[in-house]
Amino acid sequence: GGEFNILQCDLILANGQLNNLRSAVVGLTIFESINQFAITGTITIQDSYNLASYGPIIGQEYLKLKIATPNLKGGENTIDYSSNPLLITAVDDREEIGNGVQATTMSFCSREFVINQRTRVRRTLVGSYSDIVETMLYTDLDSDKELYSEPSADNKKIIAPNAKPFDVVSIAMKNAVSEKFNQSTYFFWESTSGFNFRTLGDMYAQNPVMKYESTLAGTRTQNGVRDILAELGAIEAYTITSSPDT
Repeated sequence: GGEFNILQCDLILANGQLNNLRSAVVGLTIFESINQFAITGTITIQDSYNLASYGPIIGQEYLKLKIATPNLKGGENTIDYSSNPLLITAVDDREEIGNGVQATTMSFCSREFVINQRTRVRRTLVGSYSDIVETMLYTDLDSDKELYSEPSADNKKIIAPNAKPFDVVSIAMKNAVSEKFNQSTYFFWESTSGFNFRTLGDMYAQNPVMKYESTLAGTRTQNGVRDILAELGAIEAYTITSSPDT
């Protein structure tokens, strides 16, 4: 977990009722991984508004979310799902916390994940695998999020008989060869800044965001004050495991 500032948190119920939950949020987790095609997460609210009186929360609601998190440069990074709402997929838990107030935890995911479950591709796709991934995202999944796509080599033909868009993306991910790095190590995932279709070579070639080094205890200070960046990049302990003899 970490510090965050909620700029907007609106829950749109199935009946169209909009509820501002900005002051009711007590917990928020957003999960992204290069092994996961879409963003998922959970949000816990202190339901002192009695949302059930406006309409039942049944796991089919939209969540407009905009938060700011501090960065290492002293500013803030914004995560914005106000124009591309997240979808509530389940109500995980309801718990009485006293004085008639209920804590409700809900799971959510990005809109493209739900559309993928309802969409089938029944046509022949022609082009490079990176072009086909772009087609799946913008045509079949109707997304308007940013896509960082590393160009793949050669034109291909995929016959998609009743396949989900993400199934087609999986085929592209397993078979595409990078035009620049000549390797087939593609990953497709969604981050809070958009979608990515990139190889390990392309990821390794970017500038590192953090440098870790082993330092002596007591040296991570500046003028007697703890250096937070030095603390964050310090290796406290490590173990070298010998590889088996061949």
